[in-house]
Amino acid sequence: MAFRPDLKQIEASYERILKDWHKIDDSLELNKVGRKDHPFDKPLMQNMLLAWDYIDYFIKKKNYSLLSIEGGSDMLEINHRVHYGVNSSLRHEYNKAMDATTEKFSKQVVPIRKYFRKKSKLGTSKYHVAAEIFIAIIGMPQLYIEGNHRSGSIIASWVNLINEKPPFVLTSENAIAFFKPAQKIKKFNKKSLWRSMTKLPKYKKQFKTFWKNNCDITFAKK
Repeated sequence: MAFRPDLKQIEASYERILKDWHKIDDSLELNKVGRKDHPFDKPLMQNMLLAWDYIDYFIKKKNYSLLSIEGGSDMLEINHRVHYGVNSSLRHEYNKAMDATTEKFSKQVVPIRKYFRKKSKLGTSKYHVAAEIFIAIIGMPQLYIEGNHRSGSIIASWVNLINEKPPFVLTSENAIAFFKPAQKIKKFNKKSLWRSMTKLPKYKKQFKTFWKNNCDITFAKK
């Protein structure tokens, strides 16, 4: 039986990040990760919680894979929620941006789905698969136009949850260790074969270790 996200515990963690965000952002700058374009504020937190709520609904109500063709609209809904929540007026205002995201998503999602199907059949470690899914979402050319870190961490956590593994949830304690390798992976351009072969594997390995060590049962429930 799949796990579900514990929405109350996730909200409590996000509330702590809100209080600590200035210190976290300063630490990101000191660690040469860079300040976040979208600070962790109340609206962002609420949108993230709405995206987690959708994952909870999906696990309870849907009988197909999020990473199937049928799940395409659900993966887009997660990205829409991290940006616009469920505000219909805001979605109408940004309708063209949503259409552009849908177009990009449709082009980039195919290899991610193929990878997931292949590894699921082989019985590969679920933590490994989830981390690779996240890496594929945030790495160039990226799955969405914006919000890849936020959407990607939730989608990758779905892989964990359906396999009775705890999700990854951002906390005040793991934020720096999360953003540092993720930012390195994000900057890689797949057109630079030499750089990808010599540098990217190190960051991918670091991130997979990080993912396994920071998926926390506190944020899961039956």
